[in-house]
Amino acid sequence: MSYNSEDYFLSNDFKAILKKFEEAENEGRFALLDSDELVDIAEYYYNNGKPDKAGEIIERTLSVYPGSAAPLLFQARLALIEDKDTAKAEYFTEMIEDKTDPEYFYMKAETMLYKGMADEADTYLKDRFDEIDDEDKDYFAIDSAALFIDYGAIKKAEKWLKRCEDTDLIDYKEQAARISLENGEYEKSKKLYNELIDEDPFSTQYWNSLASSQFFSNNIEDSIQSSEYSIAINPKNAAALLNKANGLYNLGNYKEALEYYKRYNELCPDDENGEMLIGFCNLLLEDFHGAIEHLAKAEKLLPPQSPSLIDVYKDWAFALCRLGRMDECMEVLDKTDKLDCDHNEMLVYRGSLLAGSGRKTEARELFFKALKNSGFSPNIFLKIAITVYESGDLALAYKIFKSLYEYYNGMTDGYAYFAACCYDLGRADEFLQCLKIASEHSPSELKALLEKLFPERMEPKDYYKYMFDKIKRNGKM
Repeated sequence: MSYNSEDYFLSNDFKAILKKFEEAENEGRFALLDSDELVDIAEYYYNNGKPDKAGEIIERTLSVYPGSAAPLLFQARLALIEDKDTAKAEYFTEMIEDKTDPEYFYMKAETMLYKGMADEADTYLKDRFDEIDDEDKDYFAIDSAALFIDYGAIKKAEKWLKRCEDTDLIDYKEQAARISLENGEYEKSKKLYNELIDEDPFSTQYWNSLASSQFFSNNIEDSIQSSEYSIAINPKNAAALLNKANGLYNLGNYKEALEYYKRYNELCPDDENGEMLIGFCNLLLEDFHGAIEHLAKAEKLLPPQSPSLIDVYKDWAFALCRLGRMDECMEVLDKTDKLDCDHNEMLVYRGSLLAGSGRKTEARELFFKALKNSGFSPNIFLKIAITVYESGDLALAYKIFKSLYEYYNGMTDGYAYFAACCYDLGRADEFLQCLKIASEHSPSELKALLEKLFPERMEPKDYYKYMFDKIKRNGKM
């Protein structure tokens, strides 16, 4: 649970407060700090894996400052985030003595948002906005926008931010940048984060957000560089380590990405994403034992019905398959039976692993079962054709592709794979026909599969003419 920026905990101001608190602790007394400062210290301990210590500080703070907003808000938010107990959150909120404190209003609205009552929260805050003094309205609007962003209500956040008149405020730019990022307006968000960095070049929060904007706009190298600036400011910044790892992974640098995922995992050992990503990297680096170890750890950290478990089990099974442990491989895939997924697709995946290990008869039985159970779904039909092609059984793959497109006349998905199959079989006329369809309907897939057949930097739209002319000129592909 973090409400202060990580940058604040790195600041000299906070370090001085923490030093004063710890010196008092060493002398056996409770530091004479105000309630906000004590709550900041509690949050610091909580974020650093010491929730019991944080709770002790909050209890002692309330004994000195009964009815104070800061410690009660800490307890209320903890009730929502950790206990998922809205009644408990409301109880702590109502214990706040000053019912005119804007933080009291925000907490009431946050509890409504947690309950899924976004419209009610909006109305409640609008009523409070109309009541407060004019000089406070800009910051109230900004803080309300931030709250709605936190809960994914971006349209409402935009309306709240428009109520702020001073658009030069740093806080305004922060929330405008967040909204732009959430809306996929990456150029706008990058511009705003660069402006914020000009104001505070040592903010890891700004560098990390800029890195995210750059990553999502496919400026991967720039994203990695922004992450490196953040890491230089704080080598233990988890978000920066994860951003850099994701950038490296996206560039195919799995070995270096793995090192940064490991560093992230050391800081956030309870985050299943760290274990999953380490497992995926190990798999791509063909360290199948390492992949199994970390995917098994991810399974334990994930909720029982998490959609992420599907990918975990598929990759875990793949690693076992590559190690020749097929019985264990099938047992892992059995775990998907209780998950909310396309079980016919899972039958095809099982078949692909069996086919790859030489058990083609069993694989074909599963393929037919998937087709029958799905009512001969064209999606399942196509997945089987691709799987058979990738297993190296070109003759059978050709027959399946041929049947698929004859049965579902007008279907255009998968033609890149059919083109590849026809090329491998030397079927020039059909290859050209498939090439033309794929270049029009799935150019990215076509490029990924067949770009080695064409001049470097040639666009897929030009593949057909190039290959047609080549065959006409040479009499062969």
